[in-house]
Amino acid sequence: MKIALDGSLLGARFSGVERSVAQLIHHLALVAPEEHAFVVFVGDRFDSYRERYHPEGFAPGVEIVPCHFDNTDLYRRFWWQQVVLPRLCHGVRADVFHAPAYVAPAMMGLPHVVSLYDLLAFSHPEFSHFLNRHHYRLAVPLGLRRAQRVIVPSSATRRAVATYLPHAYERTTRVPLGVQPGFFEPPAEGDAAARESYNLPSEYLLWVGNVEPKKNVGHLFKVVRLLKSRGYDVPKLAIAGALSWGTPDVMAEYQASGLGDHVLFLGRVRDADLPAVYRGASAFLFPSLTEGFGLPPLEAMACGVPALVSDGTSLPEVVGKAGVLLSLDDVEQWADAVVKVLEDSDYRQDRIARGRSRAAEFTWFRTAQRTLRVYQAALQTGEDEYDHSSGRTV
Repeated sequence: MKIALDGSLLGARFSGVERSVAQLIHHLALVAPEEHAFVVFVGDRFDSYRERYHPEGFAPGVEIVPCHFDNTDLYRRFWWQQVVLPRLCHGVRADVFHAPAYVAPAMMGLPHVVSLYDLLAFSHPEFSHFLNRHHYRLAVPLGLRRAQRVIVPSSATRRAVATYLPHAYERTTRVPLGVQPGFFEPPAEGDAAARESYNLPSEYLLWVGNVEPKKNVGHLFKVVRLLKSRGYDVPKLAIAGALSWGTPDVMAEYQASGLGDHVLFLGRVRDADLPAVYRGASAFLFPSLTEGFGLPPLEAMACGVPALVSDGTSLPEVVGKAGVLLSLDDVEQWADAVVKVLEDSDYRQDRIARGRSRAAEFTWFRTAQRTLRVYQAALQTGEDEYDHSSGRTV
């Protein structure tokens, strides 16, 4: 079976989805039988992405096909996806096409699969940038109309499909994301140097992600401020991630908190340094208002760091009983949980052990294997729907 994938997101914008697409492609080639082949179409910025975040390249069996268009431009990318990409897939004689990041061609003409990580543009439009919101509200339903299968990472996202795109619900399959092997490794010799490069102290609380409204970073300022008002010697708070479109509001909350240098803005952390940054943290805090999955808590737990997370959307099903689930309506509950996980040694060790065990359930090898099964199902369904010789619906 030859599988074509849309890799145009790679290099377009650093995000959790971009990292997930890259890991999926890499592990698909690792787990697939030899008779499977993977063709990935990429845009102009792919080389810069590969140099910075994936220098080792993908596993053997992945053919990268450069396509000359500016994949950082949302609308040029959409035009390429709708007009050029179907012809490319037919040109390489693909058996199945996978759109691994929300948007598929409306007229593909061969069996295809679409991955949806969340439906933020529909469920929480206030957390989507204006252009993204309107783009995805148009493009996602178009691409789903003829998709044989839809992959979602969580039951929470599957419920969102039932609510906002009910015609696609019966075609959805839940395939959880994975944690990269490097997060499970013991502390390395270069960890201290990596943390020093970000000017991290010996103890700190950690948050990881892109700084945007749905991540609710301002909640952490309230937690730290409350702990300081109690006279507690709270570690500094490290914010690890790129400043995104909601940054002005976050920075206004930060200024209003009066925390000053008690908050460290690390900016984007290199993938190679991220495990070291996790491993040095005293606790990981993740107060998101909504998530389609939520990889950072799992990454933290894999690194042996207790994870305190909000109790909504997908996060309870992701962290299970290993994470500390907290209400966003109760800042004092968060403050008490931070103290408990830092001061109660038995509780802390229990959470660390539970966390490592829970994170080990989520691997990219398992994600890739399940995704291959979805491809097989899409191909089987598509054989009843498409005439491969003409590319038209039978």
